[in-house]
Amino acid sequence: MFERFGRHARVAVVLAQEEAKDLGATVIGPEHLVAGIVQSASSELSGELAAVGMTVDSVREQLGANASGASFESDADALQSIGIDLHRVRERINHTFGAGTFDDAVSDAGRRPQRGNLAFSKPAKEALKLALREAVAHHESTIDSEHLLLGVLRGGDPVACALITAHVEEDVLRSNIIALLDRAA
Repeated sequence: MFERFGRHARVAVVLAQEEAKDLGATVIGPEHLVAGIVQSASSELSGELAAVGMTVDSVREQLGANASGASFESDADALQSIGIDLHRVRERINHTFGAGTFDDAVSDAGRRPQRGNLAFSKPAKEALKLALREAVAHHESTIDSEHLLLGVLRGGDPVACALITAHVEEDVLRSNIIALLDRAA
């Protein structure tokens, strides 16, 4: 399938892998595809995304917040089961060493880059398949970043959709992308 990917879509997939690695993920998820698409989009799609506030920085900020917040809470729950209150530990460290000390240390430690290529998660694979269907539906022989984003939207992954809906409603973005593809045809 990757032989059908256009330049922007190929770059989006490579960047998605880098984002996943940077965040310490073990697989490439649809949310990483969104980050890759935002970074590598054609000038037309990039303009559409920027118009609704979907920038590289805003998406990375959301991804980082999702990764660290979920990790902290799952760690806190696990430690609570053996009698350690991680929230209390955080308070004491921040009180003793200054505000934000605990969170800074945790965020630095949690970002260990992965080696080698990461696999795609099932939802990411589904988004890629749906991107192919979007390209075929629009009578395109090449899968572009617009089709990738439509595939992510159709896949409905909650994390990826939350990244998007923080800026624009899914239906509005879908309509804008389809209009963009129609203008290009």
